[in-house]
Amino acid sequence: MPFVLDHFLINTDEGAPQAELLSELGLVEGIPNDHPGQGTANRRFFFRNAMLELGYVRDADEAINGPARRLRTVERTRDARASPFGVILRALGDSAEPAFPGWRYFPDYFGPDTYFYIGENSDILEEPLCVVMPPNLPPRSSQPLSAEPYTNVTELRIGVPVSRPSSVLEAIGDVEGITIQLGAPHCMEVVFGHEREGMSRDLRPALPLVIHW
Repeated sequence: MPFVLDHFLINTDEGAPQAELLSELGLVEGIPNDHPGQGTANRRFFFRNAMLELGYVRDADEAINGPARRLRTVERTRDARASPFGVILRALGDSAEPAFPGWRYFPDYFGPDTYFYIGENSDILEEPLCVVMPPNLPPRSSQPLSAEPYTNVTELRIGVPVSRPSSVLEAIGDVEGITIQLGAPHCMEVVFGHEREGMSRDLRPALPLVIHW
């Protein structure tokens, strides 16, 4: 599939206080973002080849009744059985939409012809959201980048407590650098620099994230 990892999402508590755990590790926080009409906001950490987004519900009514209701963000933050994760891809070359089934989400904060392509598994709460970035977005604005050893994400591992994944999740697992671990608890593992230093930090239970470098 001609797509690569653009960024990855973890749903958190309101205000994403868990960002402080990442800052204590030495990751550098960038500029936060708000999603008008979607009912969500985030705090973000940028690397050379990816970005970690800590998202949270800013307005539950807007998230439930607005144009992003099919993302089911409120349910994903309140239901312990639901995956708190999202995987966001970007296309290589002229590819705009992946082969897996999905639907188009036109956010209020985009122009009328710009949309996210959302994997049809968005209704399967036990699986992460699978998203493809709009091909016509302008380049991301300059952000402060985390320094060594947190410069390049070389693998993203996602635990999913299902034994038979959807076709969407199977396709995501075929993307280079992304590993889906079936039958595992909800956990995201981010690998920097191929784990050359042999170090890791487990941020559970505050955040379902393990960082390796």
